[in-house]
Amino acid sequence: MTAALSAGVHVSGSADKPAVVLLHSSQSNTGQWRALIQLLREDFYLIGIDLLGYGKAPAAEVSSPEAFRFSDEVPRIVAAVEQLCPDQPVILVGHSYGAAVALKLALEQLLPVRAMALFEPVAFHVLDAIDPARQEVEAIAAQMDQDDKHAATKAFVDYWNSPGYFDALPEKVQKLMISQADKVAMDFAALMGEPHKLVDYRRVDVPVLLLTGSQTQASAKRVAEQLQQVLPQVDVHELECGHMGPLTDANLVNPLIVKFLERHALESSGA
Repeated sequence: MTAALSAGVHVSGSADKPAVVLLHSSQSNTGQWRALIQLLREDFYLIGIDLLGYGKAPAAEVSSPEAFRFSDEVPRIVAAVEQLCPDQPVILVGHSYGAAVALKLALEQLLPVRAMALFEPVAFHVLDAIDPARQEVEAIAAQMDQDDKHAATKAFVDYWNSPGYFDALPEKVQKLMISQADKVAMDFAALMGEPHKLVDYRRVDVPVLLLTGSQTQASAKRVAEQLQQVLPQVDVHELECGHMGPLTDANLVNPLIVKFLERHALESSGA
């Protein structure tokens, strides 16, 4: 008998197909991959994981938001994947915070990673402290620490989208996002506080599809530029969209991910 899935772990497709793990961005959940799941469910075993504090996942348990690290996030991911496909290589698909988590999983070999498709991994820890792009995002991160969660969330959402975006959202969505402000602060703490350096990612010697948006923010653009200099097997594509491309422009993003996954699934099968 198969053990019950942990809360916030979503499975689609057949377990005898190549396994793909889907990791979403901050202020989101596995639902952001809904269109991609529909395209892949016939040919892949899809494991969508709501990250701590989002969707149906439990809240993160740390003494303070500043203390949160990737090492608090990843054990639950590893446990879920090991339960569902023990010893089977997986392909990681990640966006933003989820893509940075994917890099951690691959670098430390916490899972047997076959390949990765990443849209703008915001691994801000690879940027020098004096880099203007890091200083830009640190200013946004600092706003998450204020007591006014509405103002903090508005600043975060508008930064990654456009001015006025948050105010245009339905009130129900705004309230949900505001309730997740503490986890966003934790995400920033993890992204800034990860101990690995840029050079360490030279050890991620698996095929990586690195997708970026031409209309993205300087912080995300700079991280992508740095990573493409060190990842040994990286294929970079810039698309006509912003940082939230997997949600706003899935018609541009998803075909490239599907093609990448199909190619590496065939290669692993010897076809």
